[in-house]
Amino acid sequence: MQMDPLDLAILALYVAFAIGVGFFLRHRASKNADQFFLAGRKLPWWVVGTSMVATTFAADTPLVITGWVRDGGIWRNWLWWCFAVGGMLTVFLFSRYWRRLGVMTQAEFAELRYGGHGATALRAALGFFHSFLTNPIVLCWVLLAAAKISDVLFDIDKITSLSIACAICLSYSLMSGFWGVAVTDLVQFCLAMIGAIALAVITWDAVGGQTEILAHLAGKGGVSGEILGFLPSPGGGSWTELSFWTTPVAAVAVYLGVSWWATAGIDGGTVVVQRIAASKSPAHGSVGTLWYNVANYALRPWMWIAVALASLLVIPHGDPVVSPVSGTVVEISDSADRIVIADAEGEKTEVVLESPEGWAGVLPLIKVSEEDDVNKDEVIAKTDSEKAYVVMMVRFLPVGLLGLVVASLLAAFMSTIDTHVNLAASYYVNDLHRRFFRRKRRPEYYVKVARIASVVFLIEGALLASVSNSISDLFTFFLAFLGGVGPIYLLRWLWWRITAWSEISAMITSSVTTTLITFGTANGWQLGPLSPEGAITAEGRIVIVVLLSTAVSLLVTWLRPTPDPQKLVAFYQKVRPAGAWGPVRALAGVSSKKGEGLQVLGGVFGGLALIWGLTLGIGGWLLGYAWSWTALGCAAGGAVVVAAILPGLLRDDWNTEQENLEQ
Repeated sequence: MQMDPLDLAILALYVAFAIGVGFFLRHRASKNADQFFLAGRKLPWWVVGTSMVATTFAADTPLVITGWVRDGGIWRNWLWWCFAVGGMLTVFLFSRYWRRLGVMTQAEFAELRYGGHGATALRAALGFFHSFLTNPIVLCWVLLAAAKISDVLFDIDKITSLSIACAICLSYSLMSGFWGVAVTDLVQFCLAMIGAIALAVITWDAVGGQTEILAHLAGKGGVSGEILGFLPSPGGGSWTELSFWTTPVAAVAVYLGVSWWATAGIDGGTVVVQRIAASKSPAHGSVGTLWYNVANYALRPWMWIAVALASLLVIPHGDPVVSPVSGTVVEISDSADRIVIADAEGEKTEVVLESPEGWAGVLPLIKVSEEDDVNKDEVIAKTDSEKAYVVMMVRFLPVGLLGLVVASLLAAFMSTIDTHVNLAASYYVNDLHRRFFRRKRRPEYYVKVARIASVVFLIEGALLASVSNSISDLFTFFLAFLGGVGPIYLLRWLWWRITAWSEISAMITSSVTTTLITFGTANGWQLGPLSPEGAITAEGRIVIVVLLSTAVSLLVTWLRPTPDPQKLVAFYQKVRPAGAWGPVRALAGVSSKKGEGLQVLGGVFGGLALIWGLTLGIGGWLLGYAWSWTALGCAAGGAVVVAAILPGLLRDDWNTEQENLEQ
């Protein structure tokens, strides 16, 4: 046990607050499905945006970013910084479309957008996909983070920590639904930011700050020299030569060239869309999404990166544990501190794991399973860089403040868990149960079904977490699993020819291809820097998935009959999307706003200048780079562009909201 009674009291106080919110809001949330899943569609922009930030600020986030920085470098964060492009498209375009449509889920969107039997099949497929697969996978990695934190702080096994975590979340989320999510998110965001800032300041100061960080990491060259790079160093030669494209350089090229549009979140994503749907109006949804993107990409990451950099000075990577013999793993102890390997003659060798210096009793992470064959000198265990964040908490935070920071991680954990439990249940109730099994029942009935479904999906996530080890691996698998649908998700708003079968084919191809690549043949790939030593990287996997899924979905679009424009008129009149809608626009009698496309593009570029300028400027200032002021200047220019363009785009939606209020 690493926590003092005062720390535990602070933790208990926060749990009591969350449960109290659940009791207070249980009656309001129980009225109907709209109240339970969308808080009655009455949330203002500042609640909408803060709730998005709080949910994506999960307990796993600082852990996985710490692992990326320690094992690769700052540049690894482009894996998620690149998604700011989709974030700006959502701010200036898609958030208004989602709110005008008035749907509860992305699956419900399918029938309104396409119509016909194909759309019905797609809604059922998406309902199953997001209730039984995608949201439980997210729950899995968030619960895994909770287990890692509990291992360091409380020294309890994974199953026990998963059970406690699930019980805490269910204690209030079942009662209050999305009302509880929205209200607690406000407190959770403030608490999480205070805790993260406190840990960053204390650890940064403890190791000597910028001077010592630069002296220790910038002067060593090699792997350590890459840690501080905002971009990885290329190999020799020009960019047209293969030697230039090292694996890290190729990875960043994939992030910035492919990943940002090859993602299911290109038009919002499930978490963002749910909050847009819960907003007062399209205008509130757009402004809330802008606030979310600023906080998500510019304000949060450097607190965690600072801790990760400081950790390298006091918690070095321990030497990996290698197998002393060739043979088969026949036993792994329940406490994960001992591995037994039997050689070809049946003679057993025991490998005892010990905590490396500075790791506060944290054992190396075992990288093999029972019945695995291993070779002599093969790595069988290594330090888990994701746990370094928690080790730094224990090492540097005083009594009381440790409890506050742990409470902030608990708050971040609960915010993400209750959101994805609520999301999974909303897809099941809205797009499967109410749509196909039990139609036209009393509102209270669907709330009851939602609560039962919530328990089922959380248990599914916990079972997945019990057999998983790496948050980063789960995250990158999830990106590829949904990556192939990104291009179609973008085109479905902009091109009338996209059909339900285009989406279905992309979804099936993406998920099947990702699964086959991940769990199929591990070696023998020939993708240059994206397959070092024949083993495909996560970036190589997503390139293959996206290319194959896009090709299949566009082929299906071309082979399927052209949709009837008349059947798309109702959708067009409600959403008024920009893009290639000529035949539908001619029948609808309305058109999208003149010059909207240029305004959107200007807003997206201005928004990216704001977001990336702040992100790089803050980081450059933290590390003393002279160019940081140039980046901050770009951010200021971007802010001016956003302030000039966004009000004009939102004017019609804002006026519509005011007219509704007056009526």
